[in-house]
Amino acid sequence: MIPNTMINKLRDLLKLPLPGWDAQKILMPEGRNIKGIPDNLQSASVLIVLYPHNDEWHFPLIKRSVDGFAHSGQIALPGGRQEHTETGIETALREAEEEINLSATSVEVLGLTSPLPIPVSRYLVQPVVGFLHKKPVLTPDPREVEQIFSLSLRTLVDVDVQLETRHFQGHDWEIPYFEIDEHKIWGATAMILSEFRALVSQVI
Repeated sequence: MIPNTMINKLRDLLKLPLPGWDAQKILMPEGRNIKGIPDNLQSASVLIVLYPHNDEWHFPLIKRSVDGFAHSGQIALPGGRQEHTETGIETALREAEEEINLSATSVEVLGLTSPLPIPVSRYLVQPVVGFLHKKPVLTPDPREVEQIFSLSLRTLVDVDVQLETRHFQGHDWEIPYFEIDEHKIWGATAMILSEFRALVSQVI
């Protein structure tokens, strides 16, 4: 069993001032509108949930089903839109249970990282960090999730930021991303993980 030393350090670190935008913007795609973000964004949450596997801490990522919506087919953290009077934590846990069959009661919440506005889909996303005492058995909801895979914290800390050029809106833009196996992690998920890895690099 992996000692919880790193988990305890991370819990303490999440109570301190966060890297925030300085870390998020490292993975910001060129051309992303950072001015004039509307103040009526809908609240949403995602879950970064750590679990022990092969003497390392891992967390699950998903490949979203191709459904024609804004983030169709992209790599993401489990999560979604806040409903009714839910807190951000309640949303993240509920969505993870719905999308990957992760029992909400099994997650011990460690804290929150910085919210991230996503103008293209009109959400303000609150990342929630938690952990599990053992590796879970996860099952994708095929309506929303095509695939579940895991990423170790060591891989997240060590992986290089790469760039590729994409053409849209009549321009060529430089898009930063992480490549893990055959998966390209970019956009909002990469920006969230950029801040998370800035934190993890201090405790791993």
